[in-house]
Amino acid sequence: MNKPRALAMLALLTPLLILAVVHTSPAASPLPPACSQGGGCPGSTCPQSITSAAATLPTDACPAHGEAQGGVDVFSWNEFIAFNWPASSNCTANTHRSILDVKSDRQGPVVWQTQMSSDDVFVAPGKTPEKWCKGPVLTALLSHQPRPLIHTAKAAPAAHLLGGPFAQIAEPTGVEAVGGVVTDQSGRWLRYERFMNQTEYSTVVPSRWYRLSVLNKLASITLPTGSIELKAAWKILTRQEIAQGRYYTTEATVYNTPDGKPSPGKNPVTLGLVGLHIIHKTPTQSGFFWSTFEQVDNDTVFFNPKSTTPVNTQTAKKPYVELNPNGSPHNMPVQIQRVNKIPADEGVNAYYQHLLAGSVFANYRLISTQWQTGAAAQGTPANVVNIVIETYVQNASSSGKTPSTGCLACHIDAKAANNKTVTDHSFLFLEAK
Repeated sequence: MNKPRALAMLALLTPLLILAVVHTSPAASPLPPACSQGGGCPGSTCPQSITSAAATLPTDACPAHGEAQGGVDVFSWNEFIAFNWPASSNCTANTHRSILDVKSDRQGPVVWQTQMSSDDVFVAPGKTPEKWCKGPVLTALLSHQPRPLIHTAKAAPAAHLLGGPFAQIAEPTGVEAVGGVVTDQSGRWLRYERFMNQTEYSTVVPSRWYRLSVLNKLASITLPTGSIELKAAWKILTRQEIAQGRYYTTEATVYNTPDGKPSPGKNPVTLGLVGLHIIHKTPTQSGFFWSTFEQVDNDTVFFNPKSTTPVNTQTAKKPYVELNPNGSPHNMPVQIQRVNKIPADEGVNAYYQHLLAGSVFANYRLISTQWQTGAAAQGTPANVVNIVIETYVQNASSSGKTPSTGCLACHIDAKAANNKTVTDHSFLFLEAK
């Protein structure tokens, strides 16, 4: 080929080569304004890319001037990434792997799933809690085997002792569903799990605070700084939803009643993560940071605009049964509709979703971070609700008044099952036996 012709072909190909490079190596997304609202600590700093450093859980937020919401929302996202990093067999992050490769728990479990389940701490009298990073459920997760998922209801019987809106607080129970069952558009129930981190576990278990007889002797308990609790909500996925690959999934055996009767439906099933709470007691927040995330499709997946069923109203009736003997749904779907606008900055959500491109976790968004600052004793922003965890209490507060709504407003008066021992914002102690 002569030189002029070669140069001409190169000129034609150059734009295509540039396009190819741009396509395979997209430019970094510009930092949203909220990323400048941190005070310089790692917890409130937006990462430029996802590296193994993101697997380190931040210890605290440092919002600019002590009040910038962007600084704490960035902290929440950094926590979300660290907790959804693939876990190793010792229940810590596996830094040889990446969250960017996670599609389901076949690439997991992720770190939050390896924290200690409340079921393995608040055990029946005569039994002792599982040792840290041990137990049959964790063994099943690590070996990619289906696990039992027993919690079908959101309200704990003991929550009724607290009165008012607490009767429907999002607390799972494996004994009896007192209220708060959520039925999705396929007629299947949501399932719930709760966990505590090693810092909290290492105080609760040696102190025997899992025993009601011990708590009965205490006016209050104080959880150590660094304590973290998590709550997850799962939806049984349809074949189409599984094929779309928009959910972090897990395989589990589910039950037809809250007391564990076998399901007449297919088992095990594939469930998708639809909601995740993370609460973190840090050196600067003795009342915890309250971070909550949802799958981005929740507003449409749980609502049928053609339905005449009243919104945010439980449809399941006692005695609670999920499926009929022939496997058909026993209950009408709940029509979940968001009452309060999502407070989280759209720019922050878009920035982190861009960072997570390729991972299933790009399909999740921060609803907000509620925290105490200034005179906001019951939390700011005032209205923070996860619609798949606080479905029926979207306007509830500890005083029964609005507009103060959300995690902190309810948990600020938390007590144990004896309705006497103040439990440092935690409802886990409703499970003490």
